[in-house]
Amino acid sequence: MIKDFWTSLLHYFVNITTATLFVTAVYLTISGHQMNSVILWEILLSGFITALPSAFLVCLDAKNGRILLLLWLAHFLLIFFTTLILIEIFGWYKITAFSILLTFMAVVVIYIFTCVTHYIVDRKHAEIMNQQLKKRYSKTNND
Repeated sequence: MIKDFWTSLLHYFVNITTATLFVTAVYLTISGHQMNSVILWEILLSGFITALPSAFLVCLDAKNGRILLLLWLAHFLLIFFTTLILIEIFGWYKITAFSILLTFMAVVVIYIFTCVTHYIVDRKHAEIMNQQLKKRYSKTNND
């Protein structure tokens, strides 16, 4: 379980940070604002902070689909409100109704990117494991 947590933390950190950099680049390009180099460290820190609950959630084994859906909804809300708190702490921009809407949309994009990326990686790992199992059992049956 600890190995799964650290593996998931690394995956989520990389995915969240990459998506955050992309969203930031789009925002800065559209708005015409210049970026201070300190923001790169803040993005890394925020990626780590938001990856923690993501990695923890993956380690939970909810058997009930309804409970799993509620956990993911609570997870999304936790990420969204954590992001708003980090925006305030880092002073990235003033919190207004419009900035909250933009932040919500950005979190949705980052969330979808991260989930899709994680799904693709997990699916590829499952394919590799299935191929290895087929090879192993075909050798066992042939002996």
